[in-house]
Amino acid sequence: MSYLSRNIIAISMCAILAGCTVDNNEGCDSKYSTDQQLIDEYGLVLKPSQDMYINFDGISRTYADTMACMGMTATGPTIEFKSFSFAGIGAGWAFYHPVASTIWVNTDEEDIVLERDCRTDQEALKHEFVHHILHMNGAGDASRGHSSASFKKCSVGVNTYY
Repeated sequence: MSYLSRNIIAISMCAILAGCTVDNNEGCDSKYSTDQQLIDEYGLVLKPSQDMYINFDGISRTYADTMACMGMTATGPTIEFKSFSFAGIGAGWAFYHPVASTIWVNTDEEDIVLERDCRTDQEALKHEFVHHILHMNGAGDASRGHSSASFKKCSVGVNTYY
């Protein structure tokens, strides 16, 4: 194979890969909101929320995928997208409250180091879903200390790929 042919193949592969990256990010910065409570087949509840980068169908699919990855089931938690300033939690992507069986996703974008989009919201939810599913299956200690292998296997949290 000639030098020119190898370079054409290499350049073509870079163009193809760059094109795939752009396609995968398309629409990832769209925001969703709901003014009503929504409930899915797993008992997952979405409270009225604004500034979500993932819609309710996506949240429900993410929950089902997380349960499948873990090989465990649990009735879904309540989810709410809101500013963390309400509770003085500070910066962070999301928080699971086991007593209330609630996940809060932080909408304070100025307090978060990376820019929020559909990927960060989904990754934050997956991580908190692991906490919830472990807790609901009696493995609260492994959840609190992140010692369960399910965190590494199913969701380590928000990926810093930016």
